[in-house]
Amino acid sequence: LALLGVAAVAAAAALWGWLRPTAEPRVNRFSLFLPEEQALQPVTQSGNRVAISPDGKRIVYVGPAERGGRLWVREHDQLTSTPIAGTDNAGTPFFSPDGRHVGFLIQGTTLRTVSLDGGPVLTLSDSVNSTGGTWGPDGYIYVEGDSGIMRLRSSGGPLELVYNALERKEVGAEWPVLLPGARGLVFRVRRASQSAGDYQIVAMKLPYGEPKVLMRGVFARYSPSGHLLVATAEGKLLAVPFDPEKLEATGSPMGLLEGLGIEGSAFSINLDLSENGTLVYTTGGATGARRPVWVDRDGTESPVDPAWQPQGIIANFALSPDGRALAVDVVQNGINTVWVKQLPAGPYSRLTFGDTGSMRPTWSADGRSVLYLTEVGNTGGTPAMRRADGTGSARTLLPVAPDWGQALQTRDARWLVLRSSTFLPGKGNIFGVLMGDTTLVPLAVGPALEADAAVSPDGRWLAYASDESGVFEIYVRPFPEAASARWQVSAAGGTDPVWARSGRELFYRSAQNEMMSVDVAPGAAFTISPPRRLFSTAPYSPVPSVPAFDVSPDDKRFLLLRETTPTDRNELIVVQNWVEEMRARARR
Repeated sequence: LALLGVAAVAAAAALWGWLRPTAEPRVNRFSLFLPEEQALQPVTQSGNRVAISPDGKRIVYVGPAERGGRLWVREHDQLTSTPIAGTDNAGTPFFSPDGRHVGFLIQGTTLRTVSLDGGPVLTLSDSVNSTGGTWGPDGYIYVEGDSGIMRLRSSGGPLELVYNALERKEVGAEWPVLLPGARGLVFRVRRASQSAGDYQIVAMKLPYGEPKVLMRGVFARYSPSGHLLVATAEGKLLAVPFDPEKLEATGSPMGLLEGLGIEGSAFSINLDLSENGTLVYTTGGATGARRPVWVDRDGTESPVDPAWQPQGIIANFALSPDGRALAVDVVQNGINTVWVKQLPAGPYSRLTFGDTGSMRPTWSADGRSVLYLTEVGNTGGTPAMRRADGTGSARTLLPVAPDWGQALQTRDARWLVLRSSTFLPGKGNIFGVLMGDTTLVPLAVGPALEADAAVSPDGRWLAYASDESGVFEIYVRPFPEAASARWQVSAAGGTDPVWARSGRELFYRSAQNEMMSVDVAPGAAFTISPPRRLFSTAPYSPVPSVPAFDVSPDDKRFLLLRETTPTDRNELIVVQNWVEEMRARARR
């Protein structure tokens, strides 16, 4: 009888366990503090700097440049983060489907993977041009390329084009994210005629389906709740009911939260969602509040003009030869326009007008005119010049084709130095042309990507950045006889070469986000000292396609851009079981 009683109780307990309502998972929301030595790196290139594993138990992020800019991993049961060996200068991490490996990019050009269980770092490709990646269960990794979205086997192999952005006359296709089962892909695109924040979210079937434009947004991520999470340029996160098979929205967007940390002119965002519904993101508000600041050689910072409040997003700038004026490329109302600011507290006036936009200003040799790219199309623009005081009309310096990505005049006013658009075949070759002529003289031409051309004040040397070695380094050639010699200046990566006004130094930004200086000896031979560090450039905004800083006439100060609404580098927001909260809100 006793045994029968025990059996009956056990059976009743089991039946109750099977039949009773299952408690809904509890939503846990908390802040994950990162000490300064483990903090998130400020944005140095477009992309997501945070990734969470499919099971939600691991977070990988890009750590501080002062510690090598490597990846760090935070396990769910640990109090501190751990650096991942072999990942220096990494960016945009993403997990493998099993959560045991992480893919990442080095300076946007080299794709690598690393096992979190130990083992060597593997290089899969050194010829991508990407700000993000996604690793699918179909055995492919999807990244950006020069022409659009590419894929390659996770074990390595050739790149295969799955979405051609150039063919559709788009600036680029970025941040690919896979839909369930790797049957589709979501990413963002933008045309050059659109505002810097006016991206469109696009979905397509894989491998070669017809793309569908879904809505405006700067980032999209599929949620297991059946929604598409879309971040806007204003820092809002929306949830859109979404059918991943039909690639269609099935309901109206629902606002989830505001104040996402969106940074830089490329509108980078730090947000990821695990397959089990754990959300991780950073706060800090929307981008747009960028201000030029002076930085001394020891890193001391001071404002340019505290009362100056330019509307729009400052994309890049150039300081006049006498240091009394600043030419500024501003994105406003969807158009790049060039303005001139008199320093330190003088007027701020618009220089260019038109529907196609003007961008990337530099100064004429005499400081009276501003050079810039006008008639901006899908890949670049046409060099033009106008007096800095706004009088007279603009003068086109070269025929419309091909499109150019950079234009500057030498100190003696004899030469125009040009870099072809990085969106054209050949990728950023550098040419020279005598003022008033149209014959192009090759200066740095080849299969590699050349960028950031700069001619020394005495007109003898051409400095530029090139990724011919697999990473960007600084090189110098004689000018204009560029084919006669070549010297490598940087030792471990570098971009943004800028000559001192005296010509006795060459500055550049290292791969570790440090301002570097190289002494250049006078004389017929090009002789330099070893590079030396001046200060960290990590707190300041990078500028794509042209140098991110300029130098004062006395070579004692540097002009850089600072975000005034930065992401909190010491905090990650984590929400466990967030999908359940989403579903509950959708039922209301």
